[in-house]
This record gives sequence, C-alpha cells and structure tokens, in this order.
Amino acid sequence: MQPSGCAIRAPASCWPHELGLRDRGWPNELGLRDGGWPNELGLRDGGWPNELGLRDGADRMSSVRGRSLGRASDERRAWVALGAVDGVGDTRFGRLVGAFGGAEAVMEASTQGQLETARRAMESEANVRLDTKTVENIRSAARDPLQIQRRMAQLDVWALTPLDDGYPARLRELDPAPAVLFGRGDQDAVRADGSVAVVGTRRPTIAGRALAARVATRLAECGAIVFSGLAIGIDGAAHAATLDAGGRTVAVIGGGHAHPGPRAHRAMVERIMATGGAMIGELAPDTPPTRGTFPRRNRLISVLTDATLVIEAPLRSGALITARHALEQGRTVLVAPGRPGDPSTAGCLALLRETPARPLVGLDELVVDLDLLGGHEASAGDPRAMEMDTDTALRLLGPAERAVAERLSRGPASADALIADTGLTPAVASGAVTLLLLRGWAQSVGPAYLAAGPLVRLSSRRGGAA
Repeated sequence: MQPSGCAIRAPASCWPHELGLRDRGWPNELGLRDGGWPNELGLRDGGWPNELGLRDGADRMSSVRGRSLGRASDERRAWVALGAVDGVGDTRFGRLVGAFGGAEAVMEASTQGQLETARRAMESEANVRLDTKTVENIRSAARDPLQIQRRMAQLDVWALTPLDDGYPARLRELDPAPAVLFGRGDQDAVRADGSVAVVGTRRPTIAGRALAARVATRLAECGAIVFSGLAIGIDGAAHAATLDAGGRTVAVIGGGHAHPGPRAHRAMVERIMATGGAMIGELAPDTPPTRGTFPRRNRLISVLTDATLVIEAPLRSGALITARHALEQGRTVLVAPGRPGDPSTAGCLALLRETPARPLVGLDELVVDLDLLGGHEASAGDPRAMEMDTDTALRLLGPAERAVAERLSRGPASADALIADTGLTPAVASGAVTLLLLRGWAQSVGPAYLAAGPLVRLSSRRGGAA
C-alpha cells in the first residue's frame, strides 16, 4: 500500500497544496469530474499543470536535483573560503571539517558562536590549537564567503579542492593533503605525467646556472614538464631554458598569487601562462611568502613530479628539503656532484653521501635514468629531434651492467643464470643487478630478475623480430 504523500503521485505532484486543495478528491471540491476534467477546461491530459504555471512531477524532481547541486556548490565555495582563512592551515582545516561535518557547517557555526566550544575540544582531544584570532578570521570569512571568489577573479586564479575531479591525484599522497590548490594557467600541466623538478640554490655559480639551463633544455626536448620554484638562481634558469626550448613549465610559489615571486620574473610568469604552463600554490591569493612557507612549497614540487634533480646546493639550501621530501615520497632523486670542499655544492655531496640519491653524470644518462626515451615527438627536420633509442642507451651502461641488461632483455633469469650466461663473477654480477634495479631497468620477482623500464621495450622488439 502506497503512502499518500504527494511526491509519488502523477501527473501532478505538489501543486494542489499551492492552491490550498487536498491531494485527493480535489476535482470534486471544484465541481469537476475525477476523470477527464482537464478536457472540460480545455487543457491537455498530460502536462497541464505547466500550462497553469504549476509544478508537475518532473519539475519537482529537477528542483530536487537543483537543490542537491546547489548544496554541493555551496559546500565547495565554503571549502575554498575556509581553506583561504589566515591561520587555518591543512591540519586545522581537517579537524574543523571533521568536527562539524563540512566546511559550510564550520562557517555557519562560526556565525553562531559555536567555534569557541569546538576550540576547547580540539585543544584537549587533538592537541590542535585554534586561537582567538583564527576564530575571528573564520567568522569574518563566513560573513562574506564570496570575497575570496571575487579576489580570485581579479587575479585570474582558479582553485581545486579534494571535492573536485580535477584535483591532482598525487596531492592526496600528502598527509594532510592541501585543502585548496590555487593556480593560474593550464590545470592539465599540473596533473600531467612525465614531470621533473629542477631545483637548486638562489646564488648559483656561472657553471651551475649553465648546467641548469642545459638540463632543462634536454628535459623539454624529451617532452617532460619542468617544475621549479620561480626563485632567482637555479629555479629561474630552469624555467627560462624550458621556455626557450619550446617546453612547458610549472612554477610552484611560496606565497599567494598576488605575490608571484621576484619582480624580475613577472614577465616570465606571463610567458609561462602563454605557453601552456601554470603557476600554483596552496596559500590564499594575498598571503605574502615567508621563510616558513617555502618548505610547504617544496613538498608540492616533489610530490607533483616523477623525479627531482638537484643542480647546485650548499648545505642550507631549500633544494635539500625538496630532495628529502622526494625521497620520502618514493621519487627518483638525481644530484649533480661537485668538487669536495666547494661550499656551493656541499649540500649535493651530502645528499649523495647520506641518502639513496644518485649522481647526475650526463644528459644522455639523465634521459636513460628517467626513462624519457622517445618522449619528444619532433618532426624529422626539427634540429631538437634528439630521441635516443634503447640500443643507444645500452651503450651508455658500463660493461657489466650492459651484459646483464642484454641477458635480461632475452627473458627472466636467476642470479646463478646471470653469472653463467654473462661470465661475470658473482660480486660483479650482483653489483650490476643492483645498479639496474636502481635505474629502474630491472625488477625482482622472488629469486628471478626481469626486465623493466626501457629493457621491456627492447625485449618486446627483439621478441617481435624473432
């Protein structure tokens, strides 16, 4: 037996209540027959409520869907507004949203004076301090939640939140993930695979600046997207060289978009926008950069890229923070080694000595180590068409590594089989396998070793030829 609620009746839904009539039997109230009465008034049997400006069932369902979408849109706007509040931060944001069930609920609670109670609970249970100034900042944002939207429009800035499909999946690896990512330019550049960070000191030597430019140029020629921090020095050299090579680059800034890095780089920012790149950060548009905001910026650079290259860094360089973040996130880190005793590269040597970071020994080797073979799709007449095939890459390996790689390209092999087939001593074969594993050219499955990375393509090609 169906309930008598108007939401399930057809063809009319809730309109009788709009006229003060009962759901059932209302035609008799008006002296009309229950069946066929629309014809008595010259109306169509189906859809007649619309002719009288009333809601029929479909209209009501559209209204329900509209309200649902509206609620989602309101929550997203509140999410951006709360994430932009000075003093909230990612940890406090997560605690507040979890405590109240959503950003919109947090904003509403702030206008009703309920955040003070939540503040005491958060401080006692979660050890998260919510000071009076931050509470007042949230209350101010709640009074005008569209203020941040207007400011973003002025600066041509977009925002992505974990509620959005376009939110970069890699950011979810961070704990906590940024509540809001603010950006300008092409969002696809931020999410693209084949991205490499090039970082280093703000006070590079002439040789360091030149190496950064050569590395960035080669990466652009291979089709990689170059990420860096838009700072003076190695960062600026990497961005500029990428643009000059016709590549795309993403600048990750340590402040809001009203403070887009050094003034000397303002024109370069516009070049980045015009060539399919982007400029991103997790701070609200008017937040100035400080010494404390750059480490947050560095973790974004490392997590959004496949690999981090450290070109030149002293012991206290922020580039070392980026590299250590990358290692913790399971990314490849390559470091340009320097001369012992040279302060400008003391940080690079420390990374090589103390961490699993590997040395950057050449541009061709860089292409191999990052598995960028065939990444650049240049025309036959393009002088930049420097695509390297796997056979060429094999010649860059040492004799022992090359012998083991050649054997793995023909199929899986145990350690004993590698020793027997290559004629290498056990120690040399073991060292070669280790280097191939580090390069990503081999993988271990139980006691067997299999081809990986570029060797898979070589194995497939040879198998097809056979």
